[in-house]
Amino acid sequence: MRPKYILITFIVLTFILTGCSNEHKGDENAKTKNEETQKQVLHIAAAASLTDATKDLEKAFKEQHNNVDVTFNYGGSGALRQQIEKGAPVDVFMSANEKDVDALVDKNQAQNTYEYAKNKLVLIAGKDSDYKSVTDIKDDDKLAIGETKSVPAGKYAEQYLKSNDLFEGVKPNLVYAKDVRQVLNYVEKGNAQLGYVYQTDLYQSQQNGNSKVKAINTANLNNPIVYKAATITDNKSAKAWVDFLKTDKAKAILKEYKFEA
Repeated sequence: MRPKYILITFIVLTFILTGCSNEHKGDENAKTKNEETQKQVLHIAAAASLTDATKDLEKAFKEQHNNVDVTFNYGGSGALRQQIEKGAPVDVFMSANEKDVDALVDKNQAQNTYEYAKNKLVLIAGKDSDYKSVTDIKDDDKLAIGETKSVPAGKYAEQYLKSNDLFEGVKPNLVYAKDVRQVLNYVEKGNAQLGYVYQTDLYQSQQNGNSKVKAINTANLNNPIVYKAATITDNKSAKAWVDFLKTDKAKAILKEYKFEA
């Protein structure tokens, strides 16, 4: 083949290869841009006592992550942990205690843990009642607490009653709820005369302006009530959410709902 034709062939092949390379780069750039703009879904399993606060947390989070759609599943922390252990689609777990998060960490099902809030346990009664203590409970009265195996607030209440030698006296009056919000509902509707809830739930009830319950006293526990979060998947937005909980903005929101943060 003549040198002139060899040169021409070389030039043509160079143009073809360069075009393919640029086309490939264009595809890669378009793919990256599409991934950045494509809506992501972040699944968060959260303790029932976070129902109101997480709505504002979500709004603040999306100011910096507007391509993320956040969905919440609320319930007792123990029940949520069991769902995660069985493979429920969860990216972040926001527990009302440390125990359930630590149990997942031990099984290598959670990482990036963070203690994001503290709470207090209070005894509530009907707004017009004259109860001064849990010892004022009558034979036919009901004392509502969360299920002790799946609801941290229920476990805290049981521990408090037992450590103060009150448990046996109220045991016949106990009724159990699936989460702390149901305890509040029982007392508000008169299905239970007394109940143990978090101070944050009582506050939210009173914010509605027509609360039917009031605080009787605060349960002095041996250990503080610590809320703990963790990522369950390697979803980038999951890590972003836990990092967001560490910000002053997130802490300010939690404090507005009477959490200690």
